Amino acid sequence: MLEKKYDYGKLGLKVGLEIHQQLKTKKKLFCRCLNEMLGTKEPDFMITRTFRPVLGEMGVFDEGMLLEFEKGMTVAYEGYNSNTCTYEYDDTPPFHCDAEAMDVAWEIASLLKMNLIEELHVCRKNYLDGSVPAGFQRTMIVAKDGQYPVSDSKNIHIDILCLEEDAARKIKTEERTVFYRLDRLGIPLVEVTTKPDINDPHEAREAAFRLGLLLRSTGKVHKVIGSIRQDINVSIKVGTRIEIKGVQKLDWIPILIDHEIERQIKLVEIKKELATRGGSVDEIIAQEPQDLSGGFGKTSCKMVATSLKKGEKVLGIKVPKFAGLLGKEVQYNRRLGTEVSDRVKVITGLKGIIHSDEDIPKYGFSSEELSTIREKLHIQDEDAFIMVLGPKEVTARAMVQVKNRLEDAFQGVPPETRRALENGNTEFMRKLQGGARLYPDTDSTAIPIDLKRVKEIQANLKGYPWDMKEQIAMQYGISQDFVQKLILSGDVDIFLEIVKIDPKFATLAATTLLETVTALRREGKPVENLDTPHFLELFTLLNEGKLGKEAFQDVLGAIAESPDEKITKIVGKTVGKAVGDEDLAKIIEEAIMQDQEIIKSSGSRAFGAVMGDVMKNVRGKIDGKKVSTMLKEKLDKFLKEGGK
Repeated sequence: MLEKKYDYGKLGLKVGLEIHQQLKTKKKLFCRCLNEMLGTKEPDFMITRTFRPVLGEMGVFDEGMLLEFEKGMTVAYEGYNSNTCTYEYDDTPPFHCDAEAMDVAWEIASLLKMNLIEELHVCRKNYLDGSVPAGFQRTMIVAKDGQYPVSDSKNIHIDILCLEEDAARKIKTEERTVFYRLDRLGIPLVEVTTKPDINDPHEAREAAFRLGLLLRSTGKVHKVIGSIRQDINVSIKVGTRIEIKGVQKLDWIPILIDHEIERQIKLVEIKKELATRGGSVDEIIAQEPQDLSGGFGKTSCKMVATSLKKGEKVLGIKVPKFAGLLGKEVQYNRRLGTEVSDRVKVITGLKGIIHSDEDIPKYGFSSEELSTIREKLHIQDEDAFIMVLGPKEVTARAMVQVKNRLEDAFQGVPPETRRALENGNTEFMRKLQGGARLYPDTDSTAIPIDLKRVKEIQANLKGYPWDMKEQIAMQYGISQDFVQKLILSGDVDIFLEIVKIDPKFATLAATTLLETVTALRREGKPVENLDTPHFLELFTLLNEGKLGKEAFQDVLGAIAESPDEKITKIVGKTVGKAVGDEDLAKIIEEAIMQDQEIIKSSGSRAFGAVMGDVMKNVRGKIDGKKVSTMLKEKLDKFLKEGGK
């Protein structure tokens, strides 16, 4: 029984999932560039851009967009001649939507029993973080209202499935410039959004696992790190919806949810305490930041002294009725003051804030300096204060964010998008973005559903992968764990084709696809070049006795490096000419004669030694089972004839 940290029903816990999965198509979604990630390859060119917000369809600016604009970032885009075109950096309108991506989206929607949209309309979703050079992502709703089982007694309902283009991948940030690579930009992905049906953290993990398993079971999605991204939406009755992005591992999900519940409970406690003390938003709005720089002329605080020498300023603000609340822990080792600091860091780039609930003497401030601060800011017993230091214009902007976050404290839990941290906590990314950032794409025409194509896809649908897991394991005598790994790796279809050659290859097929290919990847072999026909021909040669399983790793490694070369030619170069029955018989007879003294003294126990000598000459050139059978026959004959 899994441990429950809270009474989730009493709290009114609601969790929804957003799964973003890249599709394994030949081309990108709205141009004809190759769908490929180029890793650490040095880019061929770079362009820079700045952004400004635009009005949404309803004629208003999205608050989240405005917040991104306030960061004042410059964006540098690094591109490649091989898979980046003028569409990616917004100098060309979109091409027609990729038909292969549409097929995969319809297949996934059908597996989820969704209602397909009869006419698709491409929309623009504003992004001002720089991840899309156009400032918006193209997306379309493909289907609505589906479901899949999370257990025998409960279904998780799907809200919508969108087909959209992926954003560029972030490389680094230097000063106020963020760098992105354009190879990922435009890769098709599906976004599957569930309804908030999940009421338990461990149920959320299982729901995410099953949804990921279903996507992988199609064999038509990317499997590399970063190709699937999971976001979770969490709320409780007394709080609000919080979007947590960047959930990299399934095991993080229950921990993140529990920590977010704790955070919302603590923030609501702060809200109630402020009400008890008679605090108000109006009091925060009325506060004006004060320049405290003059009071630190002889300060021992190195941080402040260094800042003042550079001509920077120290601003301070009174925070009425907040004494002791800025230091209140809302998550492990994170306090309300941390939440204010995060907002300042993200929006202005300053390193953070100093507040009165901290261990102020650790900064090196004298008691006289602290008295001056309290006097100048008119601090009373129930009041707190916050200071920021930096360039004059930046500290002014920082104080705006300080006041905004303090005003939010009277709301309890402000709606935010937060980044998942490995320890289960989260940190501020931006205000939760709304529908104002979505509007029609005037460069794209409507896309009518291809009913004939949809019927063809639905006629070939597989069942749920968790049912398939049990069926395949039972039919071929391999473990369910093996089958699950085959589904997650996207190789279950190749496995099923291999066992058509001979069901006895089931275990070898699974270990080849899962373990041998993994070993080759670690060796740096380009295993992404290995395709179904390569494996089928390899197992056909094995079935015909023309290749030994011992040679699989070497041969597959050579195929990965030369995928277009004939496999028989690769086998010849890698392991030599295949050994026929006559040649094998001669090699065995020579080995028996060579080892006859050992055979005479040990009898049939000498089999292993003789087998080793034979395999030195035939390893990988013929099936080892055939070698074993023929050697046993000839060794028995030799012993019956008295070793002559």
